[in-house]
Amino acid sequence: MTKAAAIGGSPVAIGSRLRRALDAGRSVITAELAVPATVAHELILERAKGLLRPQIVAMNITDGLRGRPALSPIAAAAILTHADLGVEPIVQVVARSRARNALIADLLGASALGVRNLLCMTGDVPESSADIQDVDVFALIGLARGFPAGLGTELLGTAEPFCVGVAWSPFARDPDHEADRLARKHSAGALFVQTQPVFDAHAFAAAIDRLPRTLADLPIIVGLAPIRSCDHARRLGAIPGIVVPDRLLALLDRASDEADACERYWAYLDAELDWLTRNVPHRGFHLMPIGHSKRGIRQSSSFDRLYAAVTRALDAAPPKPADVAAPVDVSVFGTSAG
Repeated sequence: MTKAAAIGGSPVAIGSRLRRALDAGRSVITAELAVPATVAHELILERAKGLLRPQIVAMNITDGLRGRPALSPIAAAAILTHADLGVEPIVQVVARSRARNALIADLLGASALGVRNLLCMTGDVPESSADIQDVDVFALIGLARGFPAGLGTELLGTAEPFCVGVAWSPFARDPDHEADRLARKHSAGALFVQTQPVFDAHAFAAAIDRLPRTLADLPIIVGLAPIRSCDHARRLGAIPGIVVPDRLLALLDRASDEADACERYWAYLDAELDWLTRNVPHRGFHLMPIGHSKRGIRQSSSFDRLYAAVTRALDAAPPKPADVAAPVDVSVFGTSAG
């Protein structure tokens, strides 16, 4: 275990491999694991193993995606940790529909079960329950970053600090408001950012340019997702915070079938990633197999193609100063097999 304070705070013991990678200035690859309403360990592990790739350092575990009931992400993280898959969980914690004491209980439970990484979010509106808003996302970030000292209660035992990340929607309807929210999240203690899926590198660059200069050193991990058809692209574009550009829709609309549409998308994505990695500051990619989990990620080639596109882009990118200054610490990346 090492000590670090490169991205905020005084020197502390760092158990999070993700944070050590970010502290070292590395680009990382993470993936999103959608957790259903299940108690079957084997289902969670099957989905997680379908996402394992050599350079994926951590997996986001969703918390009630779109406000729907699902297995607790803390429980899912414990299943992954116990299975020793060589990849760290990032537990999504949402402020919506939780009282402050319930959130504190979640933080205590996560720490007790070995969780080191959190993604603090407002959360989606529940479909069939009252919307409790006792703590907003900024207060949640403060609770998580102040853990355990800021809980307001005596803690029996010792606890490591969390590596706290947040979400950012670069294509929100009010981009200036969203940029201000990200600045407030950073002020509250956020250590890294993951974005909604990006399908337009130039528009993403413009969104980065709108961010305050105070966020220049905040690691931004760019969200990406596969697309299998023009209809699929339109459905993704209907999700709040996701924008699919007209030029991509036009390209997919000319496809003769789904296989042709996929090939057109991968060629498009390669060009976008090549430009993005060379021209836009970022710290890696977050892979989101939206709509593919029910099909079976292991049987689908789309995630393999997405991962391959990202690794090619990162390998071809010009080295950052941090890449030259320090040798690669392979212990950061765990032992995941492809």
